[in-house]
Amino acid sequence: MMYSNKLVASLKANGKILREFKDTVYIPFGSEYSFLIKNLNTTRALINIFIDGDNIIEGGLVLNAGQEVDLERAIRNNNLNEGNKFKFIERTGAVEEHRGVKLEDGLVRIEFQFEKPYVPSVRPKGFVFASGTTPTSYNVNGVMRGVDFSQNGSTMQAQATSAISNYCATNGIASTTEYHEGMATMDCAFNDIGITVPGSRSDQKFQTTTMGQLEAEKHTIVLKLLGETPDNKPIIAPVTVSTKQKCETCGTKNKMHSKFCVECGTSLTLFA
Repeated sequence: MMYSNKLVASLKANGKILREFKDTVYIPFGSEYSFLIKNLNTTRALINIFIDGDNIIEGGLVLNAGQEVDLERAIRNNNLNEGNKFKFIERTGAVEEHRGVKLEDGLVRIEFQFEKPYVPSVRPKGFVFASGTTPTSYNVNGVMRGVDFSQNGSTMQAQATSAISNYCATNGIASTTEYHEGMATMDCAFNDIGITVPGSRSDQKFQTTTMGQLEAEKHTIVLKLLGETPDNKPIIAPVTVSTKQKCETCGTKNKMHSKFCVECGTSLTLFA
């Protein structure tokens, strides 16, 4: 769990919360994942998330004070009703040849600002729109886990600890250490560089809202995603065949009935 300036963020994949090692998270290649985010501030937060250098939330995500969200998909072309889940795949030679290599591949950057507290004497009439649309999610079944409180006050520590305990009790987790470790693959020699591509369909819905004035200070959380494979074995690329559907990530042609690319696992059906 990454904690910074009253915002908590973590990743979840294959039904498990992923533990960070400093600023690094290990995810099995081919896994779909989501962001677990909670706003511990007393004012709303405007959040932008960049994956591999691309902003995956057009206009930003708004979280109310104390609200948590399990964000499982990107928002593209202002599609608030459906989209593709986040899927982490290996950046193979075929992917690099077709898509290229980006400076921020494998990096997740979460930028956020808080709304200024309401002060009647200085508050302008009405609200101003944040840049673009500002979706807000109603999927609030997020998860809390271990937090680094080294720069945090006792009040925030008590809030986060309470949330962690409540989640564990509700979901039958005996302790807050029942998470996916990922340690076994940290020293492996195989390619652990990965990128995020469109995954399966998600019906997670959003709606637009407005924001008041934002505080000038912008905060940032950065995570590095690295690939993990079972038994420390490298990914073996499947044999490609001559097909009709072309993958936008690696350029491989796939059979007409294929839902995912046989080479890299990218969804061949895009919902935005």
